[in-house]
Amino acid sequence: MTPDVISYTMMINGYCRVNCLRQARVIFNDMKERGIKPDVITCTVLLNGRLKENLKRARSLQCGKEREVEKIDHSPFWNELNDMGKEIEPDVYCYTVLIDSHCKTNNFQDAIDLYDEMIARGLQPDIVTYTALLSSCWGRGDGYRVITLVDEILKG
Repeated sequence: MTPDVISYTMMINGYCRVNCLRQARVIFNDMKERGIKPDVITCTVLLNGRLKENLKRARSLQCGKEREVEKIDHSPFWNELNDMGKEIEPDVYCYTVLIDSHCKTNNFQDAIDLYDEMIARGLQPDIVTYTALLSSCWGRGDGYRVITLVDEILKG
């Protein structure tokens, strides 16, 4: 069997799911060295793994403290996605991964900015996108934003 983008993405996803991001990165680099171009799914899987590791690390640093997770700068991850291949266009799932991560790390305005960018690019948010935003709004006590988002969902 000759490895292809799907088999590489599955291996990368497996390593990301068990928090072996270094190995996932090795597999990703091997894929590129063999001339197999990553697609948006591959990039989103790797990005999601890195963001989850970052969130886990931030939470573990605050173990036993009552503070919320500090804001994390996600721009290096976004820039890396863009650098992985200029022909790779982020899709709804990629945006949702970033939006969810921003929401979970107190970067709500950045999440909204990404949401607005996603809409401007003609991408339709899905229920997972809205759930991430609504959960964050609800947790922040931002009832006005909850109502606004629910209206957008209902207008579809």
